[in-house]
Amino acid sequence: MNDTNPPATQEQPTPQRRASDARRRTRRRALLTLLAVAVALVVGYLQLEAWRKARQQEQLAESRAREVAQATAQAQAAAQQAQQAQRKLAELEQAAAAAAAAEAPAGPGRDEALLLEVERLVMLAMNDAQLTRQPATALAALELADARLAASNDPRWAALRRALARDIERLRTVPAVDVTGNALKLDQLVAGADVWPLANAPLPPKAAPRPAARKGEAAPEPPAAPTPPGAWQKLRAWLAEEFGDLVRINEVGTPEALLLDAEQGRLARSQLKLRLLGARLALLARNDRLFQADVDSAQTLLALYFDGRHAAVANAAATLRQLRASPLSPEMPTLADSQAAVRAARARR
Repeated sequence: MNDTNPPATQEQPTPQRRASDARRRTRRRALLTLLAVAVALVVGYLQLEAWRKARQQEQLAESRAREVAQATAQAQAAAQQAQQAQRKLAELEQAAAAAAAAEAPAGPGRDEALLLEVERLVMLAMNDAQLTRQPATALAALELADARLAASNDPRWAALRRALARDIERLRTVPAVDVTGNALKLDQLVAGADVWPLANAPLPPKAAPRPAARKGEAAPEPPAAPTPPGAWQKLRAWLAEEFGDLVRINEVGTPEALLLDAEQGRLARSQLKLRLLGARLALLARNDRLFQADVDSAQTLLALYFDGRHAAVANAAATLRQLRASPLSPEMPTLADSQAAVRAARARR
């Protein structure tokens, strides 16, 4: 006769345990609800921040577009006025050549015509110096006036020629602005903004070791003894060896660059190019304030979001510093001595 064990009776939950389980489920649902609300708030905040940043970018782009249009109009107006001044100078040169070829006898009428021509050249030099902020055309006008007085070979114009010589020397000391060269540098920076690495970009792979020297070839010079690594370098080397395929460590100098994703990286590049184009237009329009503001903004964007250890980025930063230090509109002399000497010569007649 086989002995069979009676089945074990299942323990019935007590009312206290059921109440405890109910409270636990209630707390779990409350925590899940709070977690869902927190996630929804975080997602809503991130979306609001993204919309706000996009709106700021749109407003900034509209503002820059208006400034660029204004600078373009100013540049076109300045170019037209400079062309008019050059045409006037060419007409005066032709008139001077025609007067010299006439070989009219000396007399009051010829002296009056000579003074009138010199006065027109001085006024042309003054207007061009104040308009274009460049000494080339003004210097050519004063040199032409001095040549016309020298061709007359009259000692009465000695005081006027001395005044012209002083203003000519002042114009020669004015530093010339290489507008074309600076514009080409800005064009090169605009072209490079699309390919420069960002500060949060992954590091390039290490270069392969040099192959061994073949027979008959001179062995390469041994490298210099490396400095002993510190604790941080040892830790990085160990992490790279153990988790090189899973973890990538990259040093970022600015915290702003850590927050850039792919879309924001494209926006940073676009903002940099927009600032560089604005600086180019301000350069052509001789607008010092706008040029310096755009160059400063480009320097800030380059330092915040681009990898300064890269050679191209370092060269771009040096170029921007050079452009920032170059005088865009140097101080021009007033040419008051020549104007006063012409008036004095007229008064003596």
